[in-house]
Amino acid sequence: MTNCSLADLQKTLTPHVRLGKTRLETLCLLVLGMISARTVNLTHIAAERSAPARVASTYRRLQRFFQQVLLPEDWCVGIVLGLIGNPKRWYLCMDRTNWKIGKSDVNILVLAAVTERYRVPLMWTFLGHSGNSTTKQRIALMQRYLALFDASSVRMFLADREFIGQEWFKYLKDNSIPFAIRVKEEQLVVVEGREYSLRTYLRRCKGARVL
Repeated sequence: MTNCSLADLQKTLTPHVRLGKTRLETLCLLVLGMISARTVNLTHIAAERSAPARVASTYRRLQRFFQQVLLPEDWCVGIVLGLIGNPKRWYLCMDRTNWKIGKSDVNILVLAAVTERYRVPLMWTFLGHSGNSTTKQRIALMQRYLALFDASSVRMFLADREFIGQEWFKYLKDNSIPFAIRVKEEQLVVVEGREYSLRTYLRRCKGARVL
């Protein structure tokens, strides 16, 4: 981690992150340290700093950042737009990641922008429980997006088969958000009053398939 890269990152983040100079520098230390050390372990991140300060001192500084700083909701949206631009229409995807720290669940629902090579998180929600998200939580996250962007900015919304449900699909449709979401082949569908598994129904279809 060089002083030049630290200064460049500070310059990039300054218009978007409302932190004092020292705390903004600490945030940059965290970001560059994670990239350089390829870990989120604070001891290793502290060791990446090229400065006369002792590793123990830098480690304590990083700890205080997490203890004292609370970044506002959706704070990184402006950064993402500043780095990758604000396209008129883009692909969005929703996914969830869940792991444990000791006995505590860390479960995060993420809405990300799809670029040619990467999926870039725009906003996220800590669910506070293990397992799948609820329709209410998905809608709340999408409403945060629609508070900042018009629905026409979504070229296509992509998600895995965890993210299904009649109320959820209706919300996307009512808000004019086109979507492509995987569905399990044994999912039951009702067509003209008759119930089929999706696999069975698609075998019967010829040409266009509309449910």
